[in-house]
Amino acid sequence: MYTTSKLKRFASLFAVIALMLFSSVAQAFEGDAKNGRKLFKQNCASCHKLDKKLVGPALTGVTDKYSEDWLLQWIRNNAELRASGDEDALAIFEEYNGSVMSAFPALSDQDIFDILQYTIDGDPKPVVTTAGGGGGVAAAPAKDYSKEIVIGLGLLLFVMISLLARMKNTLRLVNGQDPVSILDEAGWFWGRLINNKGFVTVATIVVTIAFLNQLYWFMMGIGVEQNYQPEQPIAFSHALHAGENQIDCNYCHSSARHSKHSGIPSANVCMNCHMYVDGSEITDDAGNLKYDGERSPEIAKIYAAIGWDADERGYIENYEQQPIKWVRIHNLPDLAYFNHSQHVNAGQLECQECHGPVETMEEMYQYSELTMGWCINCHRETEVQFEKNGYYQDFHEELTEKYHGEKITAEKIGGLECGKCHY
Repeated sequence: MYTTSKLKRFASLFAVIALMLFSSVAQAFEGDAKNGRKLFKQNCASCHKLDKKLVGPALTGVTDKYSEDWLLQWIRNNAELRASGDEDALAIFEEYNGSVMSAFPALSDQDIFDILQYTIDGDPKPVVTTAGGGGGVAAAPAKDYSKEIVIGLGLLLFVMISLLARMKNTLRLVNGQDPVSILDEAGWFWGRLINNKGFVTVATIVVTIAFLNQLYWFMMGIGVEQNYQPEQPIAFSHALHAGENQIDCNYCHSSARHSKHSGIPSANVCMNCHMYVDGSEITDDAGNLKYDGERSPEIAKIYAAIGWDADERGYIENYEQQPIKWVRIHNLPDLAYFNHSQHVNAGQLECQECHGPVETMEEMYQYSELTMGWCINCHRETEVQFEKNGYYQDFHEELTEKYHGEKITAEKIGGLECGKCHY
């Protein structure tokens, strides 16, 4: 039989085991690591990493160090927790020299559980993707040379036949007959055609006109760089930045609003984001890491150009910066004047009007012809934007009275005057 002392010891042991089981169950919260990863990038990534110390501590294993209730209080309002005299909260505050962590009162309990689940599960298994893989991304269409090849081969064949027909008198055989006459007498179709002077004359005129027509359009195409897509020193994706992340074109090309030129963004503009985003977390549509968990090699080129130490999170002193040698794509001839600010501000045109669907381009290319005729047609068809446009506020009434309700295009306000572009 059990004595009273044995029963008491058994009861105490049972209570301890029950408490341990209760604690483990309470800590085993259910969270969505995928949503937690998204929330982590939005709220925590600027100060924390999973595997190493950044501004704040590494977060892998944080759920083993602290209870669920403590983590909820700390993340939601750490200042309030410190004010309560909590020893763990004060210890962290002192360890990191009084650095104040942001409060996140808007996060629900489930949001915090999702983030904590992400710190447990970590990132999805990385995969290596090959360039050019991704769908839905616009690429510069390849030029089709099939028409030129067919015309060239036809012209070559015709020239050979014409030369044979014209030189038959010099190609007499021993019996006094030329090759064309032999083919004609044999009933060969091409022999009869070649001997027909009327056919040869008409065909010569037709082929000559076709050749001159192609030569004209070839000459007209000189200097037209439509679909030009040079390789850039850094593989910058407009589809990712302007498309997926919806970054306004004018954020990087800010001078397009105020200057003749749209300008090339400086590396400092890139660093506004990439000081915190090093590309190691970029995923594809399936949620797989594009790189092997290391820093993106393309973003590393920006760091190398500007002298940023990503591990120490600071600029390298006395670093000799190297300019990024971007290759210019859109380049009008010097004889033509074009002002970006005039079109962006006064004209209120979207960038896509001239540059095409930039937000879908993995690699930037020249979408439009940008020829004189292309510009003139645009001025003939584009209606002037008067509504909420201070640039034309005083001009609107005068033009409305002059054209009596007609569609007022850029052509009607001097858009076709030679001096506007060639002065």
